[in-house]
Amino acid sequence: MKLSIALSALALLVAKTSAANCWSEKYGYPCCKNSEVYYIDEEGQWGVENDDWCGIVADSGCWSSALGYPCCKNTRLIQYVDESGKWGVENGDWCGIDNNSKSNVSNNQQQQQQQQQQQQQQQQQQQQPVKEEVPSYPYDLKNKAVPSAGCGSDAKIKSGSFDFQWSRGKRQVHIDLPQNYKKDNPYRLVFGMQCMGGSGAQVRIENYYGLKPLDTQGTTIFVAPEGNGNMLPWDQPDYTLFDELLDHLKKNLCIDESRVFSTGFSYGSMFSNGLAQDHQKVLRGVAVFETADVNIWLPKNTGDAIAWMGVHAFEDNMCTIQMGRSARDTAVKNNTHGKGTSEKPQEAQPNGAHKCYDYTTVDERFPVRWCTQSGGHMWEHKDPGQWSTWVPQATWDFITQF
Repeated sequence: MKLSIALSALALLVAKTSAANCWSEKYGYPCCKNSEVYYIDEEGQWGVENDDWCGIVADSGCWSSALGYPCCKNTRLIQYVDESGKWGVENGDWCGIDNNSKSNVSNNQQQQQQQQQQQQQQQQQQQQPVKEEVPSYPYDLKNKAVPSAGCGSDAKIKSGSFDFQWSRGKRQVHIDLPQNYKKDNPYRLVFGMQCMGGSGAQVRIENYYGLKPLDTQGTTIFVAPEGNGNMLPWDQPDYTLFDELLDHLKKNLCIDESRVFSTGFSYGSMFSNGLAQDHQKVLRGVAVFETADVNIWLPKNTGDAIAWMGVHAFEDNMCTIQMGRSARDTAVKNNTHGKGTSEKPQEAQPNGAHKCYDYTTVDERFPVRWCTQSGGHMWEHKDPGQWSTWVPQATWDFITQF
C-alpha cells in the first residue's frame, strides 16, 4: 500500500515538472530562475543566466506563477504537496493553492454556490407532491377516511332490498343509501342484525334501531341482512356471510373502510358481539342491546381491541345482566391490551333514569360505553316519564365520535 502511494506521488511530480513550460521556451530559451530584467519586447521580459537569454515570468501574485502555473481560482482541494507549496487541479491542469485573500474569496463563493444548490434541492423536494399514507388499524379517533374499491364508480346497489348470492346460496339484504349519495364520498356503514323471531325487514322498518333518522347529514349507509331462517338466526356460517357481504358492499359502493359498525338486539346483539371477537380489524365498533356471550357459536377471541357499547336492563331474564357484564368485561380486557382494569363502572339506580358510563382506563382509540337501566328484554328503553327511547341517540353519539 505504501509503495503504491509513493509511486502515485512520483508520477504526479513528473507530470507537474514536465508541464512547467515557460513562455520563452517556445523561442528556444529557458525560463529565468533569479535573473534581473535586461530587455523588454512585445513577448515579455528577458534576463540573462549562464551567458544566455532567459524568459522572466511576470509575478501574478501567486507563488506558482513563477513556475509557469496559474493560481487556483475555485478549488481548495490539495492534490499534491512539494517544497514549492500546495498543488491543486483546475481545467485539467496543475494550479497553486494560495492562502491569500483572493483564494479565500473564491472559497467563500464556492460555499455560497453549494448553499444555493442545497436550497434549490430543498425547494424542489417541497414542490414534489407528498404521497399520504392510508390509515390502517389501529385507527386514531378522527382518522381520514379509507375509501373502498367502489369509490369513484356509480353505485351498483340502490336503496331497497336485493338477493345476495354468497358461497352458500342466496340471502336477502335490505339497505338504505343517503338521498344525496355521491360516488366519491366514503360513507360510514352500519349493520343492523335481527333478533330471534324477527327479520332484517323489521330492522329496516324500525329504522335500524332508530339510528337512521338521526343521520340528518346523510353520512351513513344502513344495511340489514336476513338471518339464516332458523330459530337461532345466526350461526357459524353467518360469519362467512358477513365477510362476503361486506366485501360485496365495498366493491359496489363507496364505503369508508375504517368506519364499519355492527348493531343488534338480543340474538342480533350476540352475533354482533361475536363479530367483535375476531373482526376487530374490519369493524370499528359494535353497539349491542341486551347481549350475552353464551348460547351462541363464538369465534376465538383474538384479543385485539375494538370500540364496544352495551345497553342492558337489570331485570332482563333472557340475556341476564350478568351475561351482559361478562361480554363487557371481555371488551374492557381487550381494550386495555390484555391487562384488565379495576375500574368499576357506575350503573343506573333501580327504577331511575338510565346511566351511560364511559370507561377512562381503556385505550382512547377503543372506547367502552356501558349503559344500564331498570327494565326487561327490549332495546327501546325509556327514562321514567318519557315517551321516546334514549337508546338511539346514545348509540349515534358513540359511533359518530370516530
